Amino acid sequence: MTPSAEFSNVAEELEWRGALFDATPGAAHALATEKVTCYNGFDPSASSLHVGNLVPIMGLVRLQRHGHTPIALVGGGTGMIGDPSFRAEERQLMSIEQIDENVEAIRLQLEPFLDFQAKSNPARMVNNADWLRKTNLLEFLRDIGKHFTVNTMMGRESVKGRFSRDSGISFTEFSYQLLQAYDFLTLYERHNCAFQAGGSDQWGNILGGVDLIRRIHGAGPDGRPRAHGIAYPLITSSSGEKFGKSTGGAPTLDPKQTSPYRLYQYFLNVADADAVPYVKLFTLLNQVQIGGLDAAVKTEPEK
Repeated sequence: MTPSAEFSNVAEELEWRGALFDATPGAAHALATEKVTCYNGFDPSASSLHVGNLVPIMGLVRLQRHGHTPIALVGGGTGMIGDPSFRAEERQLMSIEQIDENVEAIRLQLEPFLDFQAKSNPARMVNNADWLRKTNLLEFLRDIGKHFTVNTMMGRESVKGRFSRDSGISFTEFSYQLLQAYDFLTLYERHNCAFQAGGSDQWGNILGGVDLIRRIHGAGPDGRPRAHGIAYPLITSSSGEKFGKSTGGAPTLDPKQTSPYRLYQYFLNVADADAVPYVKLFTLLNQVQIGGLDAAVKTEPEK
């Protein structure tokens, strides 16, 4: 059964799977009536992605299956700064060599999920180091920085908590949201990428990119927004725990770090109440298959 046979558009599927936290006005309409290009960023702060990253990865997979073009952006440039979103303390800066190694490892992990040979909508993979490491500081401040107010930047939920701490937040990390917005602008101008997707912790940064494109390029020819954003929810268990916390951390997607058996055990040990929601999020099983699983979990949970 193809996704188009079950759902009229990808936004409808994401909603059914519990994978849609928020969307900018007009985003669902655009996804239903156009073929768009959408990107999701992946942070190279570790040598491997983890199971929680499957939510945005599967988001790109679902977009492509509905005929849209996915772009996986690996942050070889932003990784030099470090994303401060909802972090209590400053990140330890990594060497460029380590970042580049992590970028390559993550690139290899993402490749099996997306179809880079599709005839009509092949996936792309980009590294923002290709433009951020070459960006001129004065030109960036003049052309990009002028579109952001410090008031708005300080009001982002992702960094607001840092201002009440003695350690505060460095200008380096504070500027991260400008770099992410600049990524969106760059992909919009180079690849006609008008959508950004990400976790709910990235929502403020996503909106910053949408607004930057509006400020520089104005509204679309029909008066509608040129750019849109969608956000995936923070995955929690039925008991309210953050995904991965109750079982000692989410397993990585690197088979050298996480054996297939450990991955199997990880999902085997989730609560019955979480089984169906996780299957909706992490698999391509259709409504009929998941409906059968839901009934089985309710009637024969011991199996």
